[in-house]
Amino acid sequence: MRFRLHKLVSGPVGKTQHEILNIGPTRFDEDLCVAYLRGPIEFVRINDSVLVSGRVQTTTTVQCVRSLEDFEMLIAIEFKGIAYALPGAQVDEVDEADRLVADDGWLDLTEMLREEIVMAIPINPISPRYSDTALAALPDEVKLDDEDRDWLTVRWKTQNRNSQD
Repeated sequence: MRFRLHKLVSGPVGKTQHEILNIGPTRFDEDLCVAYLRGPIEFVRINDSVLVSGRVQTTTTVQCVRSLEDFEMLIAIEFKGIAYALPGAQVDEVDEADRLVADDGWLDLTEMLREEIVMAIPINPISPRYSDTALAALPDEVKLDDEDRDWLTVRWKTQNRNSQD
């Protein structure tokens, strides 16, 4: 996801550039593949860097922790004011060394987008089929009644007591 910002780099402070991200299937690494990337991105020139903001939607395949089935999860990420240093600007921190606009005016957002998507995926994703609202909508004959719950509670307490001995 590279963007050409050569006019922005040489432009005055406050100049903005708007881009629309619309990319098909993308593999970021061996663990993360998304079906698409769509959304607006804004670049704003400030003193010695470019601020990047935007909203991107995508879907990726994740595994449900309740059923262990794979499902497509919609992910919406929003990022605001991420700074990328302009060519020739002094970079103080080692962490920001990869946040640079190239000398020819190109800016690669691939790693930043990968990080944002990874952070947006829940640690324990639950498929909509197995969410609490979906389970509440099940017919009464499928749900456990009080007697079944009591049996499970007694059984659980018995097993715990035996394992502690």
